[in-house]
Amino acid sequence: MKPKVNQNDLNRMIKRYVAGTATAEEILFIEAYYKHLDKEANILDQLKEEELEILGEVGFQRVLANINQPTKNRKSIPFYKYIAAAVVFIAFISGFLYFSKDRVITQNTLLVKKEKIDVLPGVDKAILTLSDGSKIVLDDAKNEKIVEKAGLVISKTTDGQLLYKVSSTLPKSATIAYNTIATSKGNQYQVLLPDGTKVWLNAASSLKYPEVFTGNERKVILSGEAYFEVAKNKDMPFRVQSRNQDVQVLGTHFNINSYSDDQSIKTTLLEGAIKVSNANFSKILKPGEQSLVENNSLGNINVIKNIDVDGEIAWKKGLFSFNNVALKTILIQLERWYDIKIDYQSIPDKRYNGMVPRKSNLSEVLNMLELTGNISFKIEEGRRLKVISK
Repeated sequence: MKPKVNQNDLNRMIKRYVAGTATAEEILFIEAYYKHLDKEANILDQLKEEELEILGEVGFQRVLANINQPTKNRKSIPFYKYIAAAVVFIAFISGFLYFSKDRVITQNTLLVKKEKIDVLPGVDKAILTLSDGSKIVLDDAKNEKIVEKAGLVISKTTDGQLLYKVSSTLPKSATIAYNTIATSKGNQYQVLLPDGTKVWLNAASSLKYPEVFTGNERKVILSGEAYFEVAKNKDMPFRVQSRNQDVQVLGTHFNINSYSDDQSIKTTLLEGAIKVSNANFSKILKPGEQSLVENNSLGNINVIKNIDVDGEIAWKKGLFSFNNVALKTILIQLERWYDIKIDYQSIPDKRYNGMVPRKSNLSEVLNMLELTGNISFKIEEGRRLKVISK
């Protein structure tokens, strides 16, 4: 029988459920409540409008996961943007995980174990280095103008974004002034460049760019990982220079992963067309393709077709994406986002499928990985992570 509850009380519990602050009893109640929905009918028709508004995309996906909605019905529901991708592997959101060993674990299981030491997820924070060498800390503290001079205003917002506003009356200078925005481990940030190009900068990354784009191209230099939505300007192509490669584009959406400690540079195209080049080779990418350039090499550029683009840019949407990913690769991502130290000498050869929110505490992610068996983790003082093979 479906549990009964006052609608106002239910709404308050849903808010805490989505925010991750619900008690163990509230979690059990919410999941039992939605367990009684008709699995053969359209789930959206069975939820009140106010419930959908409170649940949002993440909460609604947790409802789907909890009631084990059949795949054929999931694809017909437009509310959640990642449903199509979930046909390949079911995302685990805020505690829901589908393992490659066909084990499904709900958040209730995670209540059994609590870490004495925990690490909070990363935040929106960066360091802006101006052309004169001065440094400004960017965080979500408040909206404010940080630079204001003739024809140029640089400001930051509370939602973690750096904005450039350039006046048409900006005086021309013989020298180009460059700024650099850099994130450390455990940080990320967004930049709206002077030409209107949007850039999402992942952890441990940096972007060097001019205060004003002039000449016949718009060139930036990337280290680490960033997602670009380039403003169109056919008269001034956009270029991204990174380790051992150069990307040229007029206007498009793409992601570049160029961390120096990864085996290769991955450039993934979502929209438009780009040209990926190094000193000896060049390739044109189409949407859904990814190029691979070996780090510290000027060899051939390999192109992979029909790549899982949603998985490649999951970080930008607040998720870790694991699609048959080796444990060591996962730990490298966790090391960057949580700013921890990991001993890589005893990492077992295990692979995982699924998604997990980047807003989760480190212990939550580790608990989920442990549920596959034969491995455990211990968070130690000094932000160190010990991997224990069983």
